[in-house]
Amino acid sequence: MSVARGLAAAILLLWGLGLAQPQLVVNGLEVADATNALVPGTAYAPAAGLAQALGARLDVDAATQRVTLALGGRIVQLRLVEDASRAAQAGAVRVDGVERDGPAAVLVGVEPFVPVKVSAEGLGARVSFVGERNQVIVIIPRATITAQLEGSGSSERLVVRASAPTRVSAYLNETTQTLQLRFERSDLAAARSFVGDAFVRADVLPGRGDVDVRIQLEPEVSASWTELPDGRGFAVVVSFARAVAGAPEPVAPPRAARVVLDPAGGTGPAAADAAALTLEVVRVAAQRLERAGYEVELTRPGLALPSVADRAAHGAGSRMFLTVQQADLPRGSLRLYHLGDAADLNTLHDAVRINAEALLERPETDGARRAVLLDLVVDLGLGARYAEAMARELRQAGGYQVDAPRAAPVAVLTGAAGRGVLLEASADDLRDPGFAQLLAAVVATVVASGGLLP
Repeated sequence: MSVARGLAAAILLLWGLGLAQPQLVVNGLEVADATNALVPGTAYAPAAGLAQALGARLDVDAATQRVTLALGGRIVQLRLVEDASRAAQAGAVRVDGVERDGPAAVLVGVEPFVPVKVSAEGLGARVSFVGERNQVIVIIPRATITAQLEGSGSSERLVVRASAPTRVSAYLNETTQTLQLRFERSDLAAARSFVGDAFVRADVLPGRGDVDVRIQLEPEVSASWTELPDGRGFAVVVSFARAVAGAPEPVAPPRAARVVLDPAGGTGPAAADAAALTLEVVRVAAQRLERAGYEVELTRPGLALPSVADRAAHGAGSRMFLTVQQADLPRGSLRLYHLGDAADLNTLHDAVRINAEALLERPETDGARRAVLLDLVVDLGLGARYAEAMARELRQAGGYQVDAPRAAPVAVLTGAAGRGVLLEASADDLRDPGFAQLLAAVVATVVASGGLLP
């Protein structure tokens, strides 16, 4: 079906659904084109309109047929179907990686519609239905902001809590070493200021309906931030890392050096803590690599861990794909893996090809990356060289004990066509403020040399 025919079909369908169309009101404002006729008894709304009204981030991935809404540290993922009769299926909804009851998103023409109740409640909103007025009411109360300084020295962090989900924007001015966070639709009882070891001053200030957090960093200090669910609201945890004396700086990148960093988290009861820890390490490393001129992409923006296939697909066409994972290791010991050692190497080649084809289907994939993907060749030897070179650099520059890298059929590395490495480290090493800086320098050195270090 052409785009024009799809649009015509969508208009006719929405016109037909108008007879059963409820009114959707989000925080007092109407969201157009809501309907309860796609799936009987369930209110649906255009994903873009609902996301805008809620203040959520929206991502529609045609390749994986998934719609993602993110707000206040929470992530709602919905399977996307083209036939509304297939919306009621198991596993259609996941909230923060946990399966929830609810129908899938439905593609109407070219626009995805999402179920209002499970989507809004998954992000922390309250949903009710007023039958006599045929209204679906969605309410997100204004957030009340509080802040406190926790820890000291290398473990110091500023924790800003919001009592309800709301959009947060962040801006880092590297020239003035100032980080600003803005909490929209928020209130503050009274302005607060903090003085810390890693920053000169942090001010929490009320604005015109918003609350601003302004942090003046000390020289040679970097900041990273993570959104975490916290009761009915969420917390933004701002962590600081001071440049370690003698820590190597990332070397300049070769042309078109795109690096993908994958904060994999961990396993067992502490998996959620590990996911936050690896994300923080990767964000600091990414900031240093970007300052050195690298194009850096992360496989996830928050705590919820996408599927292995989704994460692997990011690696297609990259110069290097690095997965960082917490493991039960003694401090100072690291493990490295590269792709290989499968009983059937054709399976690895097929996995690489499938990931490349999936990325080709994404509308945001530009012409240059399409050319790379169409000519993608599996090079397991390059991943082995990367892992060996990283091991040498981590031993020499960081003094770590690193066993000989091992080949393994690690599924998340398949998308990078052999250009991937899995790094395992202890929680203590990941918390070391110098680890992320060293990791960035090692990655840059390995990428620039193609793994051919002396």
